[in-house]
Amino acid sequence: MFPGAGLLGLLLQATDPLPPLDFGDLLTRVATYLGPYTEYIIILFVFWLFARRGAQKQGDFNRQAQEVLDELYQKGEISEKAYQKFRQDISLRPKR
Repeated sequence: MFPGAGLLGLLLQATDPLPPLDFGDLLTRVATYLGPYTEYIIILFVFWLFARRGAQKQGDFNRQAQEVLDELYQKGEISEKAYQKFRQDISLRPKR
């Protein structure tokens, strides 16, 4: 037997098992810690919602423009050359 075995055994006997995790206490501690920052968290959440909404509208505009262009071409209101040019312009439009 090596010299540290007795000490290790003593330490293992002395430790009590961990108490079960109390989620109510955990939530209370987190809420207490985040309390002063609640306004900032709400503002960041609102900004995030606006940013998501703006990104969705950008995709909708490109899709709507393509649908209108396809409809005009199918009706014969624009030539194939104009259709190809407008389609290229839509695809090269800078993304925001």
